[in-house]
Amino acid sequence: MSYEDSMRMIARQMIAQHGKLVEVNCVSGHHPCHIELLFADGYKEIVGEGSMQVDISMLKFGYQGTGTSCFHAFLSEAGFNVTLDQLANLPNGTVLKP
Repeated sequence: MSYEDSMRMIARQMIAQHGKLVEVNCVSGHHPCHIELLFADGYKEIVGEGSMQVDISMLKFGYQGTGTSCFHAFLSEAGFNVTLDQLANLPNGTVLKP
């Protein structure tokens, strides 16, 4: 299974457990990464240095690479309409909504 397929599967699992992904706060894309995922039930998952409950540490933005491709796959599965190029050029501090 590819990294992207793994991220799609994890997105489906998290949505099944916590409801729709309602907001993504892209604090910092990499070095260090800090992405906050807010779900419909109020659950917040923080992607960053060793803080996650599930293995989504590959999610990144702000550059062209595997991490951004994985983030794109995760967001697409969660119903977000954002392109890979948009994620690669996304500035820190951006808030995404579906």
